[in-house]
Amino acid sequence: MAAMRADVNFLAADALQGRETGSAGYQQAADYVAQRFASLGLTSITGDDYFQQVPFREARWPTHSAHRATLMLHSREGDITFELGSDFIAAPPAISEDTATNGGLVFVGYGIEAPEFGLDDYAGLDVQGKIVVMLDGRPQRLPNEVGAHFASGRSKRATAARHGAVGYITLNTPAREYRRPFARSAEHIPDPSFDWVRADDIPGNAIPGLHPGVLLDIPAAKQLFMGAERSLDTIFTETANGLVPAGFPLPYTATLTSRAEHRKVISPNVVGLLPGSDPDLKDEYVVFSAHLDHIGVDKPGRHDAPRSGHDAVASGPSASQSAPLDRINNGAQDNAAGIAVMLEVARLFVESGRAPRRSILFVAVTAEEEGLLGSDYFAQHPPVPPKSMVANINLDMPMLLYPFKDVIAFGAEHSSLGKTAARAAERAGLKVSPDPMPEQVIFVRSDHYSFVRQGVPAIYLITGRDAIDDEIDGAGAQIEFLKTRYHRPSDEADDQISYIAAQQFAEVNYAIAREVTDADEKPRWNRGDFFGNLYTN
Repeated sequence: MAAMRADVNFLAADALQGRETGSAGYQQAADYVAQRFASLGLTSITGDDYFQQVPFREARWPTHSAHRATLMLHSREGDITFELGSDFIAAPPAISEDTATNGGLVFVGYGIEAPEFGLDDYAGLDVQGKIVVMLDGRPQRLPNEVGAHFASGRSKRATAARHGAVGYITLNTPAREYRRPFARSAEHIPDPSFDWVRADDIPGNAIPGLHPGVLLDIPAAKQLFMGAERSLDTIFTETANGLVPAGFPLPYTATLTSRAEHRKVISPNVVGLLPGSDPDLKDEYVVFSAHLDHIGVDKPGRHDAPRSGHDAVASGPSASQSAPLDRINNGAQDNAAGIAVMLEVARLFVESGRAPRRSILFVAVTAEEEGLLGSDYFAQHPPVPPKSMVANINLDMPMLLYPFKDVIAFGAEHSSLGKTAARAAERAGLKVSPDPMPEQVIFVRSDHYSFVRQGVPAIYLITGRDAIDDEIDGAGAQIEFLKTRYHRPSDEADDQISYIAAQQFAEVNYAIAREVTDADEKPRWNRGDFFGNLYTN
């Protein structure tokens, strides 16, 4: 427990300034993890002292230009110019410093092509050379995790490009407005965008030939449907009643432009190898991952509040007025705690006196907060043969708030890792509880999903909501953390962290990893699993 406490205290210290990707504070964190790998006797296989340097492109709006992004609608009656921030939202383009496209508009419903679920929004529509207009989200009838896959921007962009579209406009909806108001999203317009960069200088998640796209708010979006065969209000009524609206051409063309300034950023994944001992299995690798980055320092005004605890001014009648504002997002639970647990699992393997049969890659990944980018790069550029990665066990914000009786295993129902986790939990005197928040579709929202997309079975655990102390409301404690500390400066290395829970959590993850590394058979996708079929066929 002492080592984990020391790890969290270092990684979540103010000196690291929130470990933002590419920052000096992140590099300090990476240096620390590399030193810990070395002290544990893990092997460096990257050729760079445990570092896998990931090339990123940061795109920001132009500093000395009023031109950032434009959306103009063209008709016989004239042009309509929409305003960035009040009518639409866009991000600085990473694919090029200047982007532009023009084309007719075609409404394509949700923009989803899933014939196996009876859904094909492009059926009968010609979008070659056109800009597609699509609703945010997905139909209600799609299962949560499957629906999240099809509703993702990645999937929708790929589908649009496959049908020949040159750009896309996503429409805000009443459901999205309820979950995340447009005005709140617009606050992030000044934020830079990130992507890792391929050897050919193309961003890893870009689609050449497809404009990066915009999100159009509801009042502005209604203008696209003026004079069309159906109004946007009619379409919203259909979706509210569970119907999937059919697509149709819109009576307009549009021009989309955007401009950015690019900067190269290098930020490393940190990789340590524990070699396997079995001659037949040592060339198979179990990847143990946890993200090392966090969100840095808030801009003034975002979470302005006096510091609490030992950092507050302690005396005098004007203490509350003179207390410094804490804008450093220390990321103790998210994810210094996950890194500390990963290091503890490595220690348990090393000090067990029994090497695993399969090899283990312990990987602290960068740029999770930028969109799972560090893990995406690693999964596509591993320092071992890609097909030799047989499983991923991921650690992300374990919520070590209290000693617990259960764990939640995201992804358990997709592969044999689910039964492995159940057996490991039982041996540790724990149970596996069902996902208490399936609507959050956590399975597709953390670094393990980067490995899933490469066909690697993966699982991701957090602590459950059943506390050992009956006086503790576990569900309430987790919800309170998410409301008051998650992605806030208050996620600090203080008494919120239970190191008894940390030890429990490390031991159950060690038990899972031990079974996976030592089993005769490698993990496998469950028969007929959607993700297994999608990414391995």
